Amino acid sequence: MGKKLVSIIMCIMLGAALVGCGSDKGSKDSSKENDTAEIDKDFSIEMTDSFTYKDPEDLDFNQRYVLVGDESCKLLSDMKGFGYTATKVYDIMYGKDGKPVAEYNYFIAPDETSAADLAEFYSSQGQNVMQEGTIVYAVSEGDTVEAAIAAFAAGGTLSEETLEAYVEMMKSYNGLTEY
Repeated sequence: MGKKLVSIIMCIMLGAALVGCGSDKGSKDSSKENDTAEIDKDFSIEMTDSFTYKDPEDLDFNQRYVLVGDESCKLLSDMKGFGYTATKVYDIMYGKDGKPVAEYNYFIAPDETSAADLAEFYSSQGQNVMQEGTIVYAVSEGDTVEAAIAAFAAGGTLSEETLEAYVEMMKSYNGLTEY
């Protein structure tokens, strides 16, 4: 596998990158509520000792999908093969009535140098990423995620043009699991 392929895989992981590359436990939320039930908006994940992710206060959603991968998942093991190191990845997707609202991608690096290298790689690929210490992250708005889903469905990667199909693809393609 060449650097170009790992670049594509990494772009798939970052929702903001999906269209540009051409082409917040449970599968919906930590309490496995259905789409019509009230969703807990106080959800949080302690990603590192010094950083806890919390649902954005200004986001209107009734679905949450949280996926996680460690160094053994396909995405991070492929990245490591090309010199980019992260110990954990989180993909948090929000929906409202079946439509994507936002996607938050977080890579946890073992140190700030590895995080800077990863941020530099994504930036060189035209991605808008932020770095805070050992964390590299990107946020994609719902319309960007929706465009990516449409592109994947048109290309045959998704069996249907839904947020649920996109979540399943992220699990199967990148080796992520439900949080």
